[in-house]
Amino acid sequence: MKPGFFIDRPVFSTVLSLVIVIVGIIGLVMLPVDQYPQITPPVVKISATYPGASAMTVSQAVATPIEQELNGTPGMIYMQSSSSNSGGLTITVTFDVNANPDLSAVEIQNRVKLAESRLPVDVVQNGITVEKQSASQLMTLSLLSDDPRFDEIYLSNFATINVLDVLRRIPGVGRVSNIGSRYYGMQIWVYPDRLANMGLTVKDLQNALKEQNSESAAGELGKQPVLDVDITLPVTARGRLSTVKEFEDIVVRANPDGSIVRIRDVARVSLEASSYSTESGLNGKNAAILGIYMLPGANALDVAKNIKDAMKEISQNFPEGLEYKFPFDATEYISQSIHEVYKTLFEALFLVVLVVFLSLQNWRAALIPTIAVPISLIGTFGFMLIMGFSLNMLTLLGLILAIGIVVDDAIVVVENVERLMNEEHLTAREATHKAMRELSGALIATSMVLAAVFVPVSFLSGITGALYRQFSVTIVVSVLLSTVVALTLSPAMCAIILRPSKKKKNIVFRKINIWLGKGNNKYGHLLEKAITNPKRILAGFGMVIVFIFVLNRVIPTSFIPEEDQGFFTVELVMPEGATLERTRKVTDRAIAFLENLPAVAYVQNVTGSSTRVGTSQSRSTLTVILKPWEERKSSGMGVEDVMKQCRKEFLYYPEILAYLNRPPVIPGLGESGGLEMQLEARGDASWENLVAATDTFMLYASKAPELTGVSSALQSEIPQLYFNVDRDRAKFLGIPLTDIFSTMKAYLGSVYVNDFNMFNRIYKVYIQAEAPYRATRENLGLFFVRAQNGSMVPLTALGTTSYTTGPGTIKRFNMFTTAAISAVAAPGYSSGEAMAAMQQIARDHLPENIGLEWSGLSYQEKKAGGQTGFVLALVFLFVFLFLAALYESWIVPVAVLLSLPVATLGAYLGIWVTGLHNDVYFQIGLVTLIGLAAKNAILIVEFAKVQVDSGVDVVKAALHAARMRFRPILMTSLAFVLGMLPMVLASGPGSASRHSIGTGVFFGMLVAITIGIVLVPFFFVLVYKMKGKVRMERILRRTKTLPVLFVVFMLAFSSCKIGKKYVRPELDLPAEIVAGADTASIDDIPWQSLYADSTLQHLITVALENNKDMKIAAAKIKEMIAAKRITFADQFPEIGARIYGQKERLNYGGDNPKPDPEFGAKLTLSWELDLWGNLRWANEAGIAAYMQSVEARRALQMTLVAEVAAAYYQLCSLDQELDIVRHTLAARREGLRLAKLRFEGGLTSETSYSQAQVELARTETLVPSLEGKIKIKESDLSFLLGQYAGDIPRGLPLREQHLPETLPVGLPSALLERRPDMRGAEQRLREANAKVGVAQTDLFPKISLTGNLGFESEELGNFIKSPAWFLAGDLLQPLFAMGKNKAKLKAARARYEQEVYAYQKSVLGAFKEVNNAIVTIRTAKEVRQSYERLLTSANTYVELAQLQYINGVTSYMDVLDAQRGQLDAQISLNRAMLDELLSAVYLYKALGGGYNN
Repeated sequence: MKPGFFIDRPVFSTVLSLVIVIVGIIGLVMLPVDQYPQITPPVVKISATYPGASAMTVSQAVATPIEQELNGTPGMIYMQSSSSNSGGLTITVTFDVNANPDLSAVEIQNRVKLAESRLPVDVVQNGITVEKQSASQLMTLSLLSDDPRFDEIYLSNFATINVLDVLRRIPGVGRVSNIGSRYYGMQIWVYPDRLANMGLTVKDLQNALKEQNSESAAGELGKQPVLDVDITLPVTARGRLSTVKEFEDIVVRANPDGSIVRIRDVARVSLEASSYSTESGLNGKNAAILGIYMLPGANALDVAKNIKDAMKEISQNFPEGLEYKFPFDATEYISQSIHEVYKTLFEALFLVVLVVFLSLQNWRAALIPTIAVPISLIGTFGFMLIMGFSLNMLTLLGLILAIGIVVDDAIVVVENVERLMNEEHLTAREATHKAMRELSGALIATSMVLAAVFVPVSFLSGITGALYRQFSVTIVVSVLLSTVVALTLSPAMCAIILRPSKKKKNIVFRKINIWLGKGNNKYGHLLEKAITNPKRILAGFGMVIVFIFVLNRVIPTSFIPEEDQGFFTVELVMPEGATLERTRKVTDRAIAFLENLPAVAYVQNVTGSSTRVGTSQSRSTLTVILKPWEERKSSGMGVEDVMKQCRKEFLYYPEILAYLNRPPVIPGLGESGGLEMQLEARGDASWENLVAATDTFMLYASKAPELTGVSSALQSEIPQLYFNVDRDRAKFLGIPLTDIFSTMKAYLGSVYVNDFNMFNRIYKVYIQAEAPYRATRENLGLFFVRAQNGSMVPLTALGTTSYTTGPGTIKRFNMFTTAAISAVAAPGYSSGEAMAAMQQIARDHLPENIGLEWSGLSYQEKKAGGQTGFVLALVFLFVFLFLAALYESWIVPVAVLLSLPVATLGAYLGIWVTGLHNDVYFQIGLVTLIGLAAKNAILIVEFAKVQVDSGVDVVKAALHAARMRFRPILMTSLAFVLGMLPMVLASGPGSASRHSIGTGVFFGMLVAITIGIVLVPFFFVLVYKMKGKVRMERILRRTKTLPVLFVVFMLAFSSCKIGKKYVRPELDLPAEIVAGADTASIDDIPWQSLYADSTLQHLITVALENNKDMKIAAAKIKEMIAAKRITFADQFPEIGARIYGQKERLNYGGDNPKPDPEFGAKLTLSWELDLWGNLRWANEAGIAAYMQSVEARRALQMTLVAEVAAAYYQLCSLDQELDIVRHTLAARREGLRLAKLRFEGGLTSETSYSQAQVELARTETLVPSLEGKIKIKESDLSFLLGQYAGDIPRGLPLREQHLPETLPVGLPSALLERRPDMRGAEQRLREANAKVGVAQTDLFPKISLTGNLGFESEELGNFIKSPAWFLAGDLLQPLFAMGKNKAKLKAARARYEQEVYAYQKSVLGAFKEVNNAIVTIRTAKEVRQSYERLLTSANTYVELAQLQYINGVTSYMDVLDAQRGQLDAQISLNRAMLDELLSAVYLYKALGGGYNN
């Protein structure tokens, strides 16, 4: 087909465009509208119940058999299960995004059926449901009333009977669930004591219900064959019961005496809720809440409208006082978001048309692009319908991006026709014919290149590929339609509409033309300079590449930006075991606060339930729904602002933990916004190991700056009552164990018996003990079972009970027991950084048998992570291949490709400056940017290549093409940039997505039209000059380049490093240091907190500042820093300067004397190339030696703190002992005085008086001894303080000194990380390992480079004119040294082996110290308590002995014995108190406390 075909057939061209528009309008009307396309992975949910079973029982008996069958289902990504103490089990199986949800559900159903034979009978009887999970909740419907007649039970069942079924039948509705439902049930509330008194068991009750509440066929009278019967009569009988009275009248037993026991005699029957485990409400009032979910592919807006219409009709039959509301309606956010995108679309379209008009300066010319662009955009809707797309955020954003692209084709055509009409004075038709001959190839080429950019990325797998497809297909279709219009309608309109313009343009257009003319001239001059200075341009280009790589690393990554969706959830967590009543009170308080916030419209609550844990009385979930966006435009009313206020408020709720979560970015992908991680117990890991690992992870995660709102769904220690059955006794009495457990389950757990009919529906019948009989532990004594001899035996006679703890909910992920961790990236951090931080914590602090996996959106983000490079590589590759095919050249496309990185740099700089993240939207914008930049480059290269092929010089051709295409490129690029401006400045719902996609493209295009258009002609010239000249053999012939190649070759190998990387030896650490040790750390107790005595604190501070050993250690660190610097510097070249002059006289042979002066000034270079890692190993050894000095100083500080504290306590003990002796001495003197008086009065003998004198003298000898010990101890303490001997100040007396009775022991691995002597020992091991590497690399050749550069001459006058340089390489390979080098290696390895054993010995010694210290502190406490009791007894003995002596009953010897015993007890107690304090000091030191605080 000739290029002028459509120019001569304008009607045909118009019809073609009209067909495109009509198809587009049909598509626009029929396209479904949704927030996102169907990109969420299909999820199938399995639900089962095992009433009365614990979480562990459900996990083992129900979850395990089902999961074994489900594992390996085709297309499955992962599966999760949750087993609760309420007997519930939920398994969700997540499939690949491309899996068929219907087939997946059928496959799951079949596999569950296979597992049924291994499940408990009760589970199968209750039923196992398998259903597809709808991706997103469309809206919630609430039925509420202020009338007290309509309680929650009434509202819930009214909604189920009258509303739920109608809504399910609406087209597009996938599922309707009654949230927090209270369906009717017939409750048989049993009185266990009455049942036992009548000799009945709960099993008898169940049998009676099953027998008398059942449907059965009674037959038919007159059924053929029969004779002489005129009528057929079906026989009917009462089957299932339906009223309370009928159930009360059921006969349980008929007695021999004619009396009858009915159910009403042993139980209370009532029609009420089948379950009371959850409550639902709206704004603090009782309400029935229906969650409405949409079918995939349905039109959200239409479905919502149909639901609202249906409710208007249903509500006409509502009783008076009952009303309904839609508290949550996702279509409001969807419609507002779509509206904002439409607004952005029209703003962009208006700006593009404005730029076109200002550029073309002719309303006729501007009319053509103004018509062409909407045709391309509208036509795209038709193809979107054909390909099964929907009108969603992604496709509409793609259309906004397409505006700036599709306008290019029309502008290029019109501008070229206008130029030819003005320059060559042709008619419109002639100019159009000529322009199309020139442009047809370029237009098709640019369209193919854009297709090459977008189509390959559409084939990426997973959600990322689905996201790319929405954009890429939309843009490619619009671009291809734009090309069709540019080749058909645009030239036809040009030939008809355009007229040569000879009149003078207005002042605005003239100014624009002047500005464009000046810009074109400056552009030409800039190009000439660039082409003549290739080295500078190439250096700048190299910097661009470097900056791109740096920014790609620096800019944080995420998946999809968070949006304000108008609601968030709050999970309130009470202490485990809290009742629903306690949880309700806190929930009501939180609702009252939330209701009063100005931004909040509704607060929807489900008390007793959590999305993460399931049904749990201690949890409550609030959905906080904000007012519409237009009512929240003022500051402080965004979703993040409201969440901040809530976090602040919930700090004043001491009884709860509150977790606030935004909804998932993509509805249905994950339970909430933020990160979802699974910690798995793999291998031999037990439940206790998982709990410990979770506690450790939570501890470190709470300290990580990248994370906030870290929470775990692990319920590890729920209060439980353990019933230990005496199996021998039960067997002896002939009572089956099943009877014992079924009785407990019936009374305490609610047993489903069978069904009854009411309101044309089937409801369930349950048996359970009346409330007072299931409240406390003692109630078990009222539960009886029947023995083999017919006697009634209470359960308490068949077992014992004890309080314990156990798991409340057991979660499994891919068949591993798991702890689900939720977190949110902290402000200022991206989700990618937060995920990396969580992985690092797990890698550093968790044992190897604890695995890590991601789920929800985090799984998709991890899967999509690092795809930016792959996407860009794919894009560049396909652009290159298409251009190579187009130009029939492998070299010319390089000119286009080399101009593209500049635009990429602009995009990266744009999001870096504005603080945005490298997410999927930015990557899509980047692909668009590359396509548009390539399109601009093609316009220049296409024209330049035509001229070069016709014989024009390449530089002239490039300059001419660039100047000729400057105006259209500038026009199209400015149109695109202004088209992006509304996205950069967007606000309102969905603005984060528009910012993310628009900012990078906006800034990238700005850089592309300022710098990129300079690089295109430059690289075109450069590539053409190099074409055919690049030959490797020519390069190799140039010997000047050999040294450079040699250096490059050597540098390439410098990354090689021979030797074994250090790995910590296997230590086989114990699971815990002592029984019951927790995961807390001694890090949390600085020595200032441990030692509360301010005087002791002052002494320790003085010691740390003045102790000479500490100063020696500090100086040692300085030495090792310098030594480390030396080994580090050895890796780099050594450059020096040398100036010299010499004059000598030579006379070789004795007859030829001549002077030989020499002057020089040179820079010298020497560099040993570290090919094998010799210098790097030496540097590593230097670093290890430096770290040893650091750890030695820390260990010294730890020891010094302990020694000062111990010496101080010993000094206080001596002070107290001296005080005891002095008080005793005063008592002895008083005793001597009394003995003397009694002797002189003749009441006692001289012997008693002499004994008193001897005892006084003996006590006096103790004082100087103690005073001497105090002085020595003060001298010792002064030495530790770095002072001369002197008085030491005292603080609290010994009896008032208190240290914690216990210290946090922590995990064994933490001890190695905490104690500096352990770390120092490991650094010695690192040094030994590095020295092995040095010895090993000494076996390999060493290569060094030496050189100099400067001036050298025999005469000073010619010095500057005599440059000189020298470069030499030196290779030294050890060949023969009698095995010396190998012996060095063996010696180094032997030293390393010694250090391994030394390290292991240090570890054993450290654990021995800790164990001994723990034993000592426990013993010291017991000893001190014993001496306290001894002192009390001794004091009593002294008082009695003195009274008896005064009364003449005993001798003075008995008094002295009692006083000596009292003194010994006082001194022993003093020393026991000292021992207890010292044991705490040494335990603190053994655990590694006191070195960094």
